[in-house]
Amino acid sequence: MNQNLPAVHLTTLPNGIRVVTQRVPHMQGAAIGIRIDSSTRNETRDSGGASHFIEHLLFKGTPSRSADEIMDDFNRIGARANAYTSQEEVFFYAISLASVIAPTFEILADMYLNATMPHAEVEKERGVVLQEISMNSDTPGRFIYNQFHQGFWRNHPLGTPILGTAETISSIPRDRLLEHKFTNYLSGGTIVSVAGDVEHERIADLAHRLLSSLPTGIPASSVAEPGWQPSVAESAHYERPMEQTLFYMGYPLPPAGNEHRHKLAVFNQILGSGMNSRLFREVRERRSLAYTVYSMMSTYTDTAGLMIHCGTSAERAQEAVDVCHAEVMRFCEERVTDDVMEAAKEQIRSNRLMALDDVETQVRRISNTTSLLGAPEAIADSLEALAAVNADEVREMAQKLLANVVPRVESVGPGKGPKEPR
Repeated sequence: MNQNLPAVHLTTLPNGIRVVTQRVPHMQGAAIGIRIDSSTRNETRDSGGASHFIEHLLFKGTPSRSADEIMDDFNRIGARANAYTSQEEVFFYAISLASVIAPTFEILADMYLNATMPHAEVEKERGVVLQEISMNSDTPGRFIYNQFHQGFWRNHPLGTPILGTAETISSIPRDRLLEHKFTNYLSGGTIVSVAGDVEHERIADLAHRLLSSLPTGIPASSVAEPGWQPSVAESAHYERPMEQTLFYMGYPLPPAGNEHRHKLAVFNQILGSGMNSRLFREVRERRSLAYTVYSMMSTYTDTAGLMIHCGTSAERAQEAVDVCHAEVMRFCEERVTDDVMEAAKEQIRSNRLMALDDVETQVRRISNTTSLLGAPEAIADSLEALAAVNADEVREMAQKLLANVVPRVESVGPGKGPKEPR
């Protein structure tokens, strides 16, 4: 069944840039991304939020294009561009017709290489980023996610806020931003990825021509102290006058590329992904504790975590925490039935195959797997590994990774908030 699925191809250019493509014939659209493996863990104490700030500023002009001209040039060829910053990367990307992927790439490359970050634009965008920080603080769901992330990865380079703080963004000068870019936007940390009806050799040639002047080297990432562990078995609550209590709870997992990753995908599907998940059925359908409840995994190069999110009433928040934890512990005690296993694997398989129709999803996927796993992962390979997972392996994995773990719980809402599960 997997023989006709798209393959992925990887070329490393002489200067160290990695070029990865996934060709899906007969698609009209294509997506191209330029990723730099540098973000919050590459920042110093006085440059917190610099990576995200620079992400904004790359759209603000180059020697050959003003900010308006960058958007006009994308618009003229029917392309749309965007970017995001995560804990370990900044990703600039654009979606266009496959027939105009070359000029789309040229505009992105110009931004990536040549952004001038004019003083006036820095000051204007400083205000925009400060408003974004305020928006995240004012939005309870975003606020508690950020607080949980900082608490769970406390004393780790990943435990600093992506946006920075109002203090760091207000004070960081343009010269410091330029220094950060020149220090980290290096060829050895750059990945060019394209998904759609494209030819790998053509993209590799374009990358060589457009990005050959990128300074060589690998960005220097901070690492955790030896023996560092996520902060679990703790709770924190932020009191606010709200109708609901929102919480995250988290369990440590091994980092990207670990031997359990396909078993963890099945585990997460059964636990908290979709309306058929155990969390949805027990927390929402049977107990009416919440409207929203789900689980997710955050995976990085040297650490990872299983996270559960739920929104409930203040009066029943502790019950919701206890029920969610009990559902995690069930995997250590009970063998998942074969029919549940097969249904979960089919859900993942279907989702991954249907995602082939979304070039934006695919360009992110092949970029992420190239960075986190050291090479792009073909869909066929991931589905083959998924199909081999069995119920005994899932229980053994849960017993090894999760048994006797008391999760971290962080919440926002009225009252005192829930504690760790009882």
